[in-house]
Amino acid sequence: MFDIDKKSRYIVTVLTWVLVIFCMLTIISLSSEPAHVSREKSGFILERVEPFVESMIERFNINFININKLHFYIRKTAHVFIYFLLSILLCLAWKAVRVKGLKPYYRTWIMATAFSIIDETYQTFIPGRSGEVRDVFLDNIGITLGLLFVAFFSRIFSYIKGQKKIN
Repeated sequence: MFDIDKKSRYIVTVLTWVLVIFCMLTIISLSSEPAHVSREKSGFILERVEPFVESMIERFNINFININKLHFYIRKTAHVFIYFLLSILLCLAWKAVRVKGLKPYYRTWIMATAFSIIDETYQTFIPGRSGEVRDVFLDNIGITLGLLFVAFFSRIFSYIKGQKKIN
C-alpha cells in the first residue's frame, strides 16, 4: 500500500478492519429497524432534500423527475452509497494485509455481495421489511463503483510514487 514502518502498517491494518466492521454493523443496525422507523429516518432526509429538488425542477424546467417517487430514490441511493463505502473499506483492508494483484478486488466483491445477500435475507425477519433482489443489485452497483474508485486512485498513487523515484 504505502512504504511505512511495521508499527504504522499494523495500526493502518487494524484501523481499516475496524472501519469495515463498523460499516457492516451500521448496515445491520439499519436493517434491524422495523419499517416505520426506517421510513421515519428516510422521511427526515426527504424533508431536507425535497425543497432543493423542487427548486431545481422549477429553475431548470426538469420534467423527468417524479417528486412523488423521491422517497423511493433516496432509499435506493442509500443502498448504493453504503455499499460503495463498504467496498472501499474492504478493499483497502485487504491491501493493508498485503494481498496483491486483483485478489483484494475479488475478495471484496465476494465478501460484500455475500454480506448484501445475507442482509437482505435478514430483513425478511424484521416486521414490515422485506428482502429484495433488486436491492442486492443496487448494492452491487455500489460495490462495483467502490472497487473502480480504489483501482483508479491506486493507479494514481502508483504513478505518483513512480514519478518520485525517477526524480
